[in-house]
Amino acid sequence: MLTQPTNPNSRFGIRTGPEVDAANRPLRFLRFPAVRARTGLSRTTIWRLERRGEFPRHRRISRNAVAWAEHEVGEWIRSKLGAGSQHPSEDRPLG
Repeated sequence: MLTQPTNPNSRFGIRTGPEVDAANRPLRFLRFPAVRARTGLSRTTIWRLERRGEFPRHRRISRNAVAWAEHEVGEWIRSKLGAGSQHPSEDRPLG
């Protein structure tokens, strides 16, 4: 059975930028409970890492709501898996 592509450009082998991630899935926003569930981090830790530039930045998606780009959170998780067991505090000098 032949299925129609959801992206009209995909029939030409053209992958368009921000509307798809590396797995060729539509981009999605994750609200805080989903980010917490995926990372295992507390709200305070997520905000602290974000302020230090060590976690993806949230985006305001409405007047009263923020969210994170799913692919950015996924990339952050993959970077942590690739970093092995080294903890960031191990790089800092004592004292």
